[in-house]
Amino acid sequence: MPLRPERLSKYRNLTRSTEIEAINLNPIQSGGRAGNYPEVVKSVLNFIDGYSTCDYCIKGRLEEIETPPLCDFHADLAEFIEMDEVRLLPGCRQAQFAAFHSLASPGDYVVIDSLAHYSTYLAAERAGLKIIEVPNSGFPYFEVSPELYAEKIEEAKRVTKKTPALVFLTHVDYSYGNLADAEAIAKVSHEYDVPFMLNCAYTIGRMPVSGRKLKADVVVASLHKSFASPAPSGILAANGEYAEKIFRKSTVKGEWSGRTFPNKEVELLGCTLPGCVVVGVMAAFPYVAERVERWSEEVEKARYFSSQLTKIEGVIQLGQTPHNHDLLHFESSSFFEVARAHPRKGFFLYDELKARGVVGVQPGLSRSWKLSTYGQSWENVKKAAQAFLEIAEKYNIPVS
Repeated sequence: MPLRPERLSKYRNLTRSTEIEAINLNPIQSGGRAGNYPEVVKSVLNFIDGYSTCDYCIKGRLEEIETPPLCDFHADLAEFIEMDEVRLLPGCRQAQFAAFHSLASPGDYVVIDSLAHYSTYLAAERAGLKIIEVPNSGFPYFEVSPELYAEKIEEAKRVTKKTPALVFLTHVDYSYGNLADAEAIAKVSHEYDVPFMLNCAYTIGRMPVSGRKLKADVVVASLHKSFASPAPSGILAANGEYAEKIFRKSTVKGEWSGRTFPNKEVELLGCTLPGCVVVGVMAAFPYVAERVERWSEEVEKARYFSSQLTKIEGVIQLGQTPHNHDLLHFESSSFFEVARAHPRKGFFLYDELKARGVVGVQPGLSRSWKLSTYGQSWENVKKAAQAFLEIAEKYNIPVS
């Protein structure tokens, strides 16, 4: 039954002007801004019609298409992150599930860090796996120790009489922006002959990452988080025998028709990311390859920003100090006290920041919030920090 025109009118001419009108500090968008690069936007628009990348698909697989140069891109991307094989998927969570599903069996245990993204837990649950968490150090640093990984692997052995199917680590966690010691944890994993899987959602595309140097057997990542790419887009990469298992070919045969699909990869359900999204990822690659070389400056910006906000009485930065990533998590007793008496409650901070041209702090939060300075100019970083200082002074919060 056709819908009335007034029901449909709200879907026309949808717009978003956040990046134009304000300094956006939202951590889930800071590293994924494709709009910063006009060539990326133009490329996406050129391929916006359906499975547009499949016009010249001869072999039936995304990474084997030559026009546009998807075959070259997959090879270059694998070299860029120093892994044997790489595939593109619609998001990091799909990549995690594919790896869990292919490398473990229902009922197996996986050891994961307690700062892992919720999608890691759901991917393992969907694959029928059981989880053993590695605790973190708690307030205020929330760090994960390599030594505790060994303890949890031993715990899995006591429970199941065998080693866990996988050891999983979040390279930089989404809560506190801590950069974990991936190489040390990989060493522990390999001492038990367990494959090591690394989630690089907040690192690949922001900073130099070598899967080989970090001794990762499997790498997953979120391109729309850190690769200046449209959403949803992600990476699944693997080395050696694990690549063979994850990217195994179909062996099914139709009982009546006799149909077979020997060129299709089972975990990827055939093709994964055709159309304008994958073109956006490709178009962003030259910029990403160049910008990761400026990572030290991005860390410097984050540390400066933290030094400014912690001048405000009652504001502390959680996580590693000095910080080694652009994702920052602050806690504030002073702003929270203002919120308790303010007519807008916790929304006062969002309102005050927006009035000063700064967005990205989640509306309603005043006790703690996350933000990221990634990709911002020094001028914008200083302006955003000054906005917090001005708000503190407006509400009579001492600033040292």
